[in-house]
Amino acid sequence: MELRTTFTDDTSSRTINIRYLVVNAFSIYNILLGRPALNRLGVVASTRHMKMKLSSLEGGGITIKTDQKAAKKYYENSLKTKRGVCAITAQPQEVEGVTRAEIARER
Repeated sequence: MELRTTFTDDTSSRTINIRYLVVNAFSIYNILLGRPALNRLGVVASTRHMKMKLSSLEGGGITIKTDQKAAKKYYENSLKTKRGVCAITAQPQEVEGVTRAEIARER
């Protein structure tokens, strides 16, 4: 799905078309922007400061900030969530007429 997307701060704005892939999944993010969109916008991103800067068409700069308190809360909650992967496989007791005990004895 391609949508017209506007990035704005208190003084400037910039609008471009971005192709989105919509997924039904839990995430703490509202949107994930890929490299093609970030490159077209000329974004300078800082994960340490949780900000993105890009130039507006008027020649000014746009700074997109995150809510740091909310981000910290979501991060701490994500650490509490149990996310394990468990694979259960059934092993046959007999393989081609030979039992597992006989195979173990031969080894």
